[in-house]
Amino acid sequence: MIKAVGLGKKRAGMTREEAQQYHINNHAPLGKRIAGPLGLKRYVGYYPQVATNMAGEVLADVPWDFIVPEWYTEEFFNNFDHYRSTDPDGIALVEDEKRFCDLACGYLLICDDNVIVPDSGKPGVNIFFGAKRKPGLAPRDHHEKHRELIGPWAARVYGDALLDYTAYYIHEAHNLERGLVDEAPYDVMVQARFDEAAMANMSEWMTRPDVLELLEEESKFMDTGTLVSMVCSYRPYIT
Repeated sequence: MIKAVGLGKKRAGMTREEAQQYHINNHAPLGKRIAGPLGLKRYVGYYPQVATNMAGEVLADVPWDFIVPEWYTEEFFNNFDHYRSTDPDGIALVEDEKRFCDLACGYLLICDDNVIVPDSGKPGVNIFFGAKRKPGLAPRDHHEKHRELIGPWAARVYGDALLDYTAYYIHEAHNLERGLVDEAPYDVMVQARFDEAAMANMSEWMTRPDVLELLEEESKFMDTGTLVSMVCSYRPYIT
């Protein structure tokens, strides 16, 4: 199974809400209908509403309008470019993407996933995090530190407040117009769902000694200036 996270920006002339609603109401149902039977095995949408940096300051611009984890069979993925450029349904998908998405700013990030806290199914606040490694490190250094140290540590610290926690370790990035690129926008992305009561008290959590110790350790291999935290709405299409 090939696992990926899609990142997208709205096209010019649309608001973020308009573009997100188009994806929800039009593009996602189209993709589910025509790509699902061919080997699209997972397809869920996260729609960022607000973004903050490492210090918890609200960013003036939300960096992404769509975050879309997608799982493909190897056969479908290996023929993906050919499908999108020659198959009538694939061409229709690409043309529909142009109606709401700026393809020049879109990416498909190929990744390994690490399920740290399985999805409880309980409602909560959905957050997607993204970050780059510190200069001088290889992406795998960031991946290994998160897999072996930070992921389990965060699960212990937040305990029952974490209702869902999966990390995506990015090892290849494709721009939707330029194709394969040398550097991904992020090295690690993390999908989490927090209990609403815990989120309401998150400022208190962030002053706890165990949380501060966790953040200090993470800063040893993460470029904290690139960290972005995005609160998202969520829609499942194929699960």
